[in-house]
Amino acid sequence: MKDEGRVSYSSRRYGAAAFMRRKQWWYFEGLDETRKLYFVFLALEAVPMSYVSLKVIDYKSGKRWTEDHFGRFDSAPGDRVDVRANGKWGFLRFSGRAEDGWRIEVKTRRLKAEIAQRPEAELHANNLLTKRIDYSIRQFIKNDCQGELALDGEGGRFSGYGYHEHNWGVQPRHSTAHWLHFWSPAAAGVILSCHYDEGLPHHYSFLWTGGAEKILYSPAEFLFDPADPDKPWKVASPDLLIEARPITGHKTRIRVPPLLPYLDVDYYEQLLEVRGRAIVEGKGVPITGMGKLDFNWNRW
Repeated sequence: MKDEGRVSYSSRRYGAAAFMRRKQWWYFEGLDETRKLYFVFLALEAVPMSYVSLKVIDYKSGKRWTEDHFGRFDSAPGDRVDVRANGKWGFLRFSGRAEDGWRIEVKTRRLKAEIAQRPEAELHANNLLTKRIDYSIRQFIKNDCQGELALDGEGGRFSGYGYHEHNWGVQPRHSTAHWLHFWSPAAAGVILSCHYDEGLPHHYSFLWTGGAEKILYSPAEFLFDPADPDKPWKVASPDLLIEARPITGHKTRIRVPPLLPYLDVDYYEQLLEVRGRAIVEGKGVPITGMGKLDFNWNRW
């Protein structure tokens, strides 16, 4: 499918220093509700440094494992994903395309994963073009996810939901965002409410349900309180109400370089049980499943 491989784009129209805001990343999530395991594998190209991030959460036991490895990785252009990273820490590879599915391979001292994802929902494309920003995102919000995942030698079959996105463009230096992605038997969805430099809003809400994409009212209001993150909260709009019950959460801060950082990524992530309803074409669609919240304030 078009735009799955590395996309080449120019930052010259945004000024001499705009190359410092160029970013591109490939991102896979997976959730196994039986084993109560969740993973995020990310490869991000950025200035001044690219990196690979690997994360697994066992939300039955509360165990959380993560690794971040800074340095260049290889990505190929074209109509398929072809991303490779390796070092003393191990290796990562994303390969494949939407028509055939994707293969995820990760091996480090503690983690081994060989997982296939195949999209069940169609591609969702979103773009934002302004005086300072040229941002593109391609999302597959509901994938079948099957394979093997072992952590510290303990593991087995991984079976459940998957998610994949590819983003690229000249990003803003500052952003703050609420981002909720959820899976349920009747519907999967993404709800974004974000503000970039100078208060510029970027928001959208949509579901995949009944074999088709349905656009919801946007922006939705997030009633998440970062001062009391373990408290249940809601997200609401005229055609959507979701109640979220936190299962596990974690705050992360990444500064590159450490002393005088150009990149300062400050975010809180939360795995959730979600319950609620959307109104689509006058009919109620139940939402009962699992979700992931990212609440972030970034200078990047």
